Amino acid sequence: MNSQKPLISYVITAYNIEEFIQASIESALAQTYEPLEIILSDDCSTDNTFVIMQNMARQYTGKHKIILNRNEKNLGITLHMNKAYMELARGEIIIAAHGDDISLPERTQKSFEFLQRHAEYSAVSFSMVAIDQNGNQLENGFHSAVVSEFKTYSLDAPKKNGIPNIPAPSRAFYKTIMHKFGALWPSCPTEDELISFRSLLLGKNAFLPDVMVYYRKHKRSSSNSENFAKFSLMKIYQQQLLDMKVAVDERLLSVEKFNEINEVLKIGISKRQIYRNYFAQRNAKNLLHLLMSKHFTIKEKGHYIKEHIAALRT
Repeated sequence: MNSQKPLISYVITAYNIEEFIQASIESALAQTYEPLEIILSDDCSTDNTFVIMQNMARQYTGKHKIILNRNEKNLGITLHMNKAYMELARGEIIIAAHGDDISLPERTQKSFEFLQRHAEYSAVSFSMVAIDQNGNQLENGFHSAVVSEFKTYSLDAPKKNGIPNIPAPSRAFYKTIMHKFGALWPSCPTEDELISFRSLLLGKNAFLPDVMVYYRKHKRSSSNSENFAKFSLMKIYQQQLLDMKVAVDERLLSVEKFNEINEVLKIGISKRQIYRNYFAQRNAKNLLHLLMSKHFTIKEKGHYIKEHIAALRT
């Protein structure tokens, strides 16, 4: 191990994805960065997910340290992430990975290099390409998140149309982000945008053009439109309010900035509800409702028109 480089935790969280978990773990074991600990955390799966994890951990003889965990009962997304990121991970930086996605070998190294060079950034994500259950790239770029140039986000001047959220499946962030604000509340349905929001409260977020993750879309993906109802926008907002209050108490955020961001968050709830209604059915009526909304920019409306036409063609 190189003692001059910090320990990084590559954290794979999984639940009932036995058909995809092996490829995800293989991509973790192939990471070029060291010192690296790889955390394989299963949320009490009822299929063979954890058995595969056990077998691969037992057979591994490489340079990385493997930490194997199986929750005694199913905790759900938020509580599982609290445990994985705050209890199991010991690294200074956390590489977030889902058990159905695949990372390129250089992902951890590139994440470290960026955060090391740019002290003002608290989190970084890379472009990711969506693949189907067979590993084939999805046509028309559906569900992919790819940028052509370096993008940076901050809360210095929050956009009126929403708070930016860098992609979670390709995200790396400092572990202190979790400890600074504490565990996510059990009522919060997701960790995704909350970690992004917390990292914005502590610094800038970066979104880089290099493709470092293949993001798998399948019938059980939590991001499918039929699962929107599970992720209450109001509960997410309540967690954001709690985190902003911590930021104010810690003098990371002024009361004036708190009020400014709060207004943006409330507008974001309205915007996202319209967005969710459209993607739940993808019909002309809901598209028209989206296009008539004052919360979406002309550029965003143009994007949804193009995507709607592409969806009709396929």
